[in-house]
Amino acid sequence: MVTEQGPKHHDEKQDEKQGEKEREKREEKGRGLDEKYRRNPLGFVSFALIIIWLGVTLLLQNLDVFSETDKGWAVFVWGGGAIILVEALVRLAVPRFRRPLVGAFVWGAIWLGVGFGLWYHEWEIIGPAVIIAIGVAILVGRLVPKR
Repeated sequence: MVTEQGPKHHDEKQDEKQGEKEREKREEKGRGLDEKYRRNPLGFVSFALIIIWLGVTLLLQNLDVFSETDKGWAVFVWGGGAIILVEALVRLAVPRFRRPLVGAFVWGAIWLGVGFGLWYHEWEIIGPAVIIAIGVAILVGRLVPKR
């Protein structure tokens, strides 16, 4: 009779350990988004604002506020670029959020340039201007002394 309880007790302990491991895994998965938010709250907010802005511009496009489809996408891309650039400026102004910013300014310039290209259909001028702006941003990022 003692031998029967031994394996049962052992199996119960294993089941308990397995259940505890599964619980920990579920808790870790749930914390992933919270942890990303805590590490980069400004980036998280910017991403959410871009998604909201996409919904707003799609709604406006579906309500025929824009005369052409390209105009609606241009407005969306301008807004996205503005959100990215505002995030970068907040990072410059608030020491708590400081991070390397060249990438944000480059992405903001790309988004704004694509918006102008979609609005004016002048890729021959706007494309090179965006590339020049990106090059200038990279140079400024390297030449400006770091604090």
